[in-house]
Amino acid sequence: MTGISLILPEDLSNSLADLAKTNGQSASYLAMDVLRDYIAHERALTAQIELAVKEADEGKFATDDQVAAMRARRWSNSAG
Repeated sequence: MTGISLILPEDLSNSLADLAKTNGQSASYLAMDVLRDYIAHERALTAQIELAVKEADEGKFATDDQVAAMRARRWSNSAG
């Protein structure tokens, strides 16, 4: 494993330490876990964006009807 050193604002450092203690973990483990999740999220988001750009470059766009149907589904799900 490789080490890393971070200088954190005191409030963030305290919050990290408090949460780690509450969860029975070390602050280092919790920080590693959070970074792992963040990196996975960013990689997935980047892949989705790259796919969308590729599809747009290929001229693949949603029709007006598809967009309207998606909006209707979202709004009906949000309302309930």
